[in-house]
Amino acid sequence: MANVQGQGAYQIQTQQQTLTPLQVLTVRLTELPLNDLRERIEKELEDNPWLQGESGDSTEPSEKTSGTAEDREYTEEGTGTEDDADYTTPSEYADSYDDVDDGIPREPRNYDENTRQREVGDTSESFFDHLVGQLGEFDLNDHELEVMKYLIGSLADDGLLRTPLYQIADELDVYQNIQTSEEELERLLTTVLQQMDPAGVGGRDLRECLTLQVRRNYQGQVRDQLMTLFQRYWDDFAHLRWQRIQRVLKLDDLELDHLRQRIQRLNPRPGGSLGGDHSDNHAITPDFTVETDENGQIHMTLNEGELPRLTISPDAEQELQVPAMTKNERDALNYLKQQVGNGRMFIEAIAQRRETMLKTMQAIIRLQRPFFLEGDETLLRPMRLEDVANLTGQDISTVSRVSNSKYVQTDHGIYALRWFFTSGTLQNGDEVTVRKTLSALREIVEAEDKSHPLSDERLVALLRERGFAVARRTVAKYRTQLGIADSRMRKE
Repeated sequence: MANVQGQGAYQIQTQQQTLTPLQVLTVRLTELPLNDLRERIEKELEDNPWLQGESGDSTEPSEKTSGTAEDREYTEEGTGTEDDADYTTPSEYADSYDDVDDGIPREPRNYDENTRQREVGDTSESFFDHLVGQLGEFDLNDHELEVMKYLIGSLADDGLLRTPLYQIADELDVYQNIQTSEEELERLLTTVLQQMDPAGVGGRDLRECLTLQVRRNYQGQVRDQLMTLFQRYWDDFAHLRWQRIQRVLKLDDLELDHLRQRIQRLNPRPGGSLGGDHSDNHAITPDFTVETDENGQIHMTLNEGELPRLTISPDAEQELQVPAMTKNERDALNYLKQQVGNGRMFIEAIAQRRETMLKTMQAIIRLQRPFFLEGDETLLRPMRLEDVANLTGQDISTVSRVSNSKYVQTDHGIYALRWFFTSGTLQNGDEVTVRKTLSALREIVEAEDKSHPLSDERLVALLRERGFAVARRTVAKYRTQLGIADSRMRKE
């Protein structure tokens, strides 16, 4: 008897996760940075007559917390482990001058006539538009123009480019369907963006930012002194070791004073030349504030600006108790119940967003505690979305939403949360961030004999002596990222 195969109806049981309306709303609110959240709350207050907001209640300084949905402030203390030990602020930082507390002016200063800095006047254009408007001065094709616009849009509000080029290349591919490479981004960054005004824009860290300004604005002996200071004695400068700087640069007291005056004219925030109020699209309001006290305790505060404290109107609660007799009364009561339900759900979603934000930032602080204490990016530890998710018990997608478009104000500047997520390489068998490898590579090249520059093979050997396990092609890639030419081009 032949087997007959036919079609039939079968029931298959599968599991499918469905988000509740509250979860969907919470996800959407979590994605919003502070300014957008404020607009979203204002819209909800306009649309729902039974939802009311009491302004100013959410920012009372007396409300301090420890991690629940009601919390606004969090303190991270040392754990007593080896990793957390001896992260005190060096005493040299107290040797500040004028209005500078870290050797570098906090606010942008105008350059004098001798600095050849093109002043940015009082204008209504945004910093983004100001830079895009300069693209016409360069010979770029359509593809390069699109890449440049995205590169400009990736700048932090201070004008620095803290997003790694490999990440920008990935974002262009995924979100813009534009194919590019780190090499092309490096070329456009150094030959186009970093040549724009104001000087220093596009620097990948403060060191590069100030170096770009020195190269453009100074000449002669002053330029040589500043370049030597930033390239060879940056650590001394960062810690304000002025006596050592005076000794290694062979300066007398008057020359040292003049050098410090030149440094004060440099702008650590070239993106602030146009201010932050000319374009809402590019203004950044930090979502968190992280401060470190003299005892090594890290204090984190969730910045809620002037967000109102949301409540349901007492009138709504009273009307819900009134029985509905007629059809119109029942329709009105059903509408009231729907609006009150929506209002309560919105309030709950705001509370869940707050809890999620706090948990995520607390985890980042815990994982990157040395950086928050010192501000040295080489102290960053390799950290992935999974690491924060495991520490907080949240989904990776939730951590990603919190980290996207959120910023934190620290003692060392403003950083995008996604900046703290870094890949790693191996040093003595332990995983360290790529930034630490880049820093070591830069130090080796800066200390080389310029008449006999080191080849990539020699750089590999010297890095391995320091414990960094890298291949030759990796060194060439990192050298390109740092804007370091090959040995033939470095020979003097």
